[in-house]
Amino acid sequence: MNYNAAELLAMCLPASGDTPLACHFPELGTDNAPLHYAFKITHSNVNDLSVYAESRRLMFDSELSGAAVNSGLQVLSFTVNTRQPDGQPIQHDTYEGLPGATLWLPNGLDGIENIEVTPVTPIQQVFVIGDSTVCDQNPQWDKPAMNRFSGWGQVLPAYFNDTVSIVNYADSGEGTEAFNTLDGELLKPIANQLTRNDVVLIQLGHNDKKTPQNVYEQRLEDLIHFIRSRDAQPILISPMIRNHGIALEKQHQWPQLDIPAALAGIAKRENVPYIDLLTLSNRWAAPLGQAKAQAYFVSKDRTHTNEAGARVFADLIIDAIKQQDLPLAQALR
Repeated sequence: MNYNAAELLAMCLPASGDTPLACHFPELGTDNAPLHYAFKITHSNVNDLSVYAESRRLMFDSELSGAAVNSGLQVLSFTVNTRQPDGQPIQHDTYEGLPGATLWLPNGLDGIENIEVTPVTPIQQVFVIGDSTVCDQNPQWDKPAMNRFSGWGQVLPAYFNDTVSIVNYADSGEGTEAFNTLDGELLKPIANQLTRNDVVLIQLGHNDKKTPQNVYEQRLEDLIHFIRSRDAQPILISPMIRNHGIALEKQHQWPQLDIPAALAGIAKRENVPYIDLLTLSNRWAAPLGQAKAQAYFVSKDRTHTNEAGARVFADLIIDAIKQQDLPLAQALR
């Protein structure tokens, strides 16, 4: 379907307060609606554009897009994964959304000539496994940006081109149990969709402090084996720092579980790519100091990032993907 500016003006809900213009595109095709929609936005100034989808998932931002594009009409392309609910998979207060796909446009329709939307099967899916520091948090448009809880997985789509669809199954409060290969509630929907050459980003640990080390390691190793059995590619990511001012060597360590040591050991034994986000985020935060670093976390919260913080941690992950020359780097914008 192709919608011109006049049609969009008629179908989109106007902005209200801090809530951007919301354009909802209904399910296309049969009752078995696709999970992915390809969007092409023809715009007169892509250098001054940001686009969100579903539960405030950042799909494009000119600041993250790399080199500036030429002036004049440009076509911006990206792929949106949809599901119901639109936000976290199993939280009772998650953002439900509507069937189909929703775009949020902070700048309204200024510069937009038309939007084309098509159901597609993406070339590659990137599944995201994690907790509240990773998940698609609720839109929270009524709050200042600095106080909107935001997972780094929520801003990840903006870094990738339209060959990739980010599928974020991270969920608040969850750890390795929810994604275990025996009966993990959140692994089941991923297993139903995981195909050859997909990528799975795994960041679990914030909510595993009561998990014995052998159980933690076994669950992650089993998960890695399962992903590889589907000819997909796992990537391990450590939890990021908490902004408590605690020394790096004491972060994410509990009497029965040393998360940094466990993850480093798994990565070595399984020969799986490993992004040590704990160390990378500490290198970022230490020069700032705890007080200044807090500007990237939700007010009075030392664990959960706001949108600016989510971009910082997503940046660190993307930089690591590039530096390690992982195949996923080929799909970056």
